Amino acid sequence: MSDRILVSKIANALVEDAEARVSGVGLALSGFRALWGGLWVGGRVTLTEETVEFSPNVVNRAAQSGTLDVSISLKDVTGVEVLPGILTRIVAIATPARVLKVRCWGAHRFAARVIAACAGASGQA
Repeated sequence: MSDRILVSKIANALVEDAEARVSGVGLALSGFRALWGGLWVGGRVTLTEETVEFSPNVVNRAAQSGTLDVSISLKDVTGVEVLPGILTRIVAIATPARVLKVRCWGAHRFAARVIAACAGASGQA
């Protein structure tokens, strides 16, 4: 199977271990991290026939450190859920090891595409 891109869109991902590289914002961000369980990092989410991936944009890569790049095999996905959010909804993509949360416009459509791609990756399509 090829790794053809199905969807690629601007999104924010919740990164549990993200740290700001800017001094003086630690206290504000620690409260935000406690509330959300991480920091929202801007970038791009890409769905292929085999994976869902998040990569931060240049500004966020420069301003934050941590495990910013995420790649999940669709064969490992155990669930996809759309959660409420402010302005945009959140797509939660669960695996046995983690839950990748991405905020994006058209979250319901994106979640449906992820579910369909997961069915194709596991041979159920």
